[in-house]
Amino acid sequence: METIKPGKGTRLHTFFLRYLLFLCLGIILLVAMLLGLFMFAFSANIILPANYAEMQIALVKNQIISSKSVTAEMIPELVDYAVISNKGEFISGNLTEKEAFDAWHLKQKGETQANSRFYAFIEREQEVCILRYSLVPEYSSASLREYMPNPQLSVLLLFIFGVIIQATVLAIHFGRRLKQKMKGLQDAIEKIQNQNLDFHLKPSGIQEIDDIAISFEHMKEALNSSLKQQWEAEKSRREQISALAHDIKTPLTIIRGNADLLLDTVQDETQREYNDYILKNTLEIEKFIKQLMDISKMEQSAASEKKTVDMCTFIQQLEHQMRALSLEKNLEVMVEKNELPNSIVVEKELFYRALLNLIVNAVEHTPNNSKVILSVQGENNVVHFTVTDSGTGFSSQDLKEATKQFYRGDPSRNSANHYGMGLYIAQSIIQKHGGTLTLDNDSLTGGGKVTITIVTSG
Repeated sequence: METIKPGKGTRLHTFFLRYLLFLCLGIILLVAMLLGLFMFAFSANIILPANYAEMQIALVKNQIISSKSVTAEMIPELVDYAVISNKGEFISGNLTEKEAFDAWHLKQKGETQANSRFYAFIEREQEVCILRYSLVPEYSSASLREYMPNPQLSVLLLFIFGVIIQATVLAIHFGRRLKQKMKGLQDAIEKIQNQNLDFHLKPSGIQEIDDIAISFEHMKEALNSSLKQQWEAEKSRREQISALAHDIKTPLTIIRGNADLLLDTVQDETQREYNDYILKNTLEIEKFIKQLMDISKMEQSAASEKKTVDMCTFIQQLEHQMRALSLEKNLEVMVEKNELPNSIVVEKELFYRALLNLIVNAVEHTPNNSKVILSVQGENNVVHFTVTDSGTGFSSQDLKEATKQFYRGDPSRNSANHYGMGLYIAQSIIQKHGGTLTLDNDSLTGGGKVTITIVTSG
């Protein structure tokens, strides 16, 4: 595979200069085409030359001088006229009297032009014929003169329109080329966002883009090295926790065994109380170690195969376990089901453990003789599992951080069996399933509400 070399390729300003060069060539070609079109229109008598009116006036001048009276039929096309007596009285013509007198005053001054209009004065016996015309090209067709702008303006509009079209087409073309050149960078950004560092950038041919690509390669290598170190450190941490948990488990078993044996001996009340403390706290430490080992196993194990799980059977298992856990505190257990799918595709043991953690957590935080609720709601292609307790609810800090590992949070929601790992384990499992875990407070019970949302197809 070709590697990117510093300082190789076309400069970015050269890339854009090509665009300007093509645009200039296109404009030159457009001007040539418009000139050719204009010349063809002249030769085909579609457009009359600018001095057409002057030439026609020269042809009819003698007729106007010698005729008994001046009529509209004598006046050439594209020319307006007026007849004024030598005394300055308006006689006839298609010019207004004001226009005719303005022209008469020009004659008195010896001028023949005013406001881009030109005038010819033909002397007759007792009168003067005033002819007004313009020195601009015009269409030979009266219809075109009526509905179209004059040829000069038409050519200008065609030129502007042509330049806009060329600039747009070239901009789209060069924009696509530039996007293609930058595609490697875009792909690299997406792969880095997805934590995929197994890629190589091909040279784009643009020096500045390739310089950025080289920086990406260096960043990728540094990030890859950093992630490897992080992964190795994390792996070592998990192994140390697992090893420590196993190492502690053996002496802890010995302590609990000896404490059990002491129960069979003769003890006074104080000794029995101390012995109970030992047994009670030994059990708590064993529960804590078990959770540590569960986390370690979950993080180290590869994803097991997802299987289709019957929804009704799965919920019955949860309900049965929920009722068993609630017996000690005499809790009312409510299970609400609505629009359930027939099945879901999950790693059954892991998913069951996640929901069981939520149920255990809810039971722990629910006062005696209250209730816990499990609600399962199907919606389109997702299922919402919601566990609601009747405790004090989550604090604002709990809502932000309760899913973090070892977070214990508000003391009002703490219990003797709470180590800050239940919600963390549940969220980790749900994330492996592509689902979400959200925390909230229930408006009816006032307690905490935890919702798991998962796609039914897995």
